[in-house]
Amino acid sequence: MITPESIAQAHKDAKRRSDDAQVTIRILATVEEQDFARQIFDEVWPTDEGTQITSNLLQAMVHNGTYVSGVFVHGEVVAAAFAFPGIDSKKHLHLHSHMAAVKEKYRNRNIGSALKWHQRAWALENGYETITWTFDPLVRRNARLNLVKLGVQVFEYFSDFYGDLPDALNAGDPTDRVIAKWSLLSNRVIEAARNLNLEIPLDGIPVALANVFEEPVRHDVPANAEKVAIYLPKDIIELRSTDSDSASDWRLALRAELESRLNSGWHIAGLAKQGAYVVSKEAM
Repeated sequence: MITPESIAQAHKDAKRRSDDAQVTIRILATVEEQDFARQIFDEVWPTDEGTQITSNLLQAMVHNGTYVSGVFVHGEVVAAAFAFPGIDSKKHLHLHSHMAAVKEKYRNRNIGSALKWHQRAWALENGYETITWTFDPLVRRNARLNLVKLGVQVFEYFSDFYGDLPDALNAGDPTDRVIAKWSLLSNRVIEAARNLNLEIPLDGIPVALANVFEEPVRHDVPANAEKVAIYLPKDIIELRSTDSDSASDWRLALRAELESRLNSGWHIAGLAKQGAYVVSKEAM
């Protein structure tokens, strides 16, 4: 349950993360400010079609309760996020985070994490207990951010969720996605807010998909296994640019191991420090 105390603590958590990253994060309320976010999105996902989202649509959504924020370093906007209200299959209202991007030169500075904690505080203040978003399950750094630093839960897998995307980052690769569910007041998220280690040990867990010299190798696992380890490539973004065939092999192998499990009641319980998902049949 959302309380004034939980909102106040969420704002403290967000402030601590932005201070650690040495950034200022604020809501972009005007059309001129929203253009800062559009520029970030178009820089990170360049497309021949001109823009990821038009200014008039963004303004209309912001005017009606959508979340748009910018991250500033010495007055320069270096990251942005965009989220809108959604309703899940059980008719529960949540906030869906559609876009979150950081300029390349500012990555690996915990800015993306700070942006999400700011979004959490805003969501709680505005009555949302859950935020969802999609992410590419092949991208290890995103998996680590979501599962280890934020404490999300992952239950669903969608093959080619967005269809063909024209931007340079995704062009030519099926847009397989999983859905991150961020239960903002759950024990797991509160532990993440306290910087507790959420990595999962792999001791005794059978490996369903191994990473052998950056190539995917599938293994049979016991039929009664309650958990399996599914390894990821070190950097699928780089692999796409250097070896598209290997990148495609990874996509199909991960899909084969994750899709049927997640869509039959399993979930991604976490990520091990070795870069493997721990996928569990046990209820959370």
